[in-house]
Amino acid sequence: MPESIKSLKFLYDYAKTLFEKRKDNHFEESMKTPLFKREKTALDLFVHSASTLYMAMKKTANPNADAKEISIKLDRESTAPLHEQLLEIFSKAIEAYVEVRTKYSEEDLNNTFTSPFGREMTYEDWFGFIIHHTIGHIYQAFRLQAIYLRHKV
Repeated sequence: MPESIKSLKFLYDYAKTLFEKRKDNHFEESMKTPLFKREKTALDLFVHSASTLYMAMKKTANPNADAKEISIKLDRESTAPLHEQLLEIFSKAIEAYVEVRTKYSEEDLNNTFTSPFGREMTYEDWFGFIIHHTIGHIYQAFRLQAIYLRHKV
């Protein structure tokens, strides 16, 4: 199993544990309230991270995929707790990554292609970029939430 998949699965397990600990402690408020005016919320960053990973993998698998096929977002009508919804979209994004990444052998990673963002790059660089982007924003969301909670409590 590629290290990037292990990293994403570890991050999912960490998110699940962290959300379980924080879920009764102003969770939704801490995810939805920006620390500063006009700044992104922890929720914005978390959803951005999962949705970008999902979109990138769907476009990698099918460059002609339309917006509906590559979109992942929270269901505004859902009655499920926010932490469960966030874990669900992150899980879907990870599944999309695993599905695409496992199709590429070590040799295939050296091949170049035009990324969904229009840049020519190797698959190794592409997968590395999207993993770093995802992990960085997820941890940034955790940090924003933690800072909010420290000031709240």
